[in-house]
Amino acid sequence: MKFNREFANQIIDDLINCVDTASKEIMQIYNSDNFETSDKADGSPLTLADKASNQIITEGLKKITPDIAVISEETFEDTILKVLPNLYWLVDPLDGTREFINKNDEFTVNIALIEDRKPVFGIVAAPVFEKCWHGSIFDNYHSDKSIPDVLRIVMSKSHKSETDQVFIDICKEKFDSIVEIPTGSSLKLCRVAEGMADIYTRLGPTYQWDIAAGQAIVQAAGGVVCDLKGSNLRYEFVSETKNPMFFCAGDPTFKWLDVFDRLV
Repeated sequence: MKFNREFANQIIDDLINCVDTASKEIMQIYNSDNFETSDKADGSPLTLADKASNQIITEGLKKITPDIAVISEETFEDTILKVLPNLYWLVDPLDGTREFINKNDEFTVNIALIEDRKPVFGIVAAPVFEKCWHGSIFDNYHSDKSIPDVLRIVMSKSHKSETDQVFIDICKEKFDSIVEIPTGSSLKLCRVAEGMADIYTRLGPTYQWDIAAGQAIVQAAGGVVCDLKGSNLRYEFVSETKNPMFFCAGDPTFKWLDVFDRLV
């Protein structure tokens, strides 16, 4: 099976309904304050909402595309890596669980389709804001995202590091002004895709399911998601499923690598 434009058109409405159903279930739990929080083996939190969303999405995807494998954060096992399919769904049923627990509203539902180790389709929903973004390799909704004198940097609310501050300081040397926009979850990539921010950098570890859907959306909007040497991120599940340090930019023509030369 190959991902093509006809296939994309056939499944989009069902996928929107799937993330909408998961979002509504998440919101019921969010508003109830009955999170049933526990810790996973890696120390990250797990809530009833993660589990409920995961069940809705994985069951939904099996109905929509029964022949395509589903890899989800909540059900991932190392045995999957023995025979990684060429085409598979990659799911983060609740990205930003800490944001969810802290009740700051900035958490998302993420579904990406990976083909040939690249994200070819992505859908991200923000349950609190009742907003949904999606994009594929067949979309072309590019707009002018050239950078003005003021650089808008979208930053993690939960993971800002000393290296992030070094990056900001370097940018201050190149731009008249810097605006930092603290944001949670994969909303950071969506902000770049929609032109509300110019760049997002992640100079620490992330998992592949954290950003795959957002990467597809950014690329559909004409942006890039690259490692600090300029290579597009690939989804091969090596190095404990984690991504390298990367940046997401709306304007791919700007010489971003010159900025990162001092970080790598």
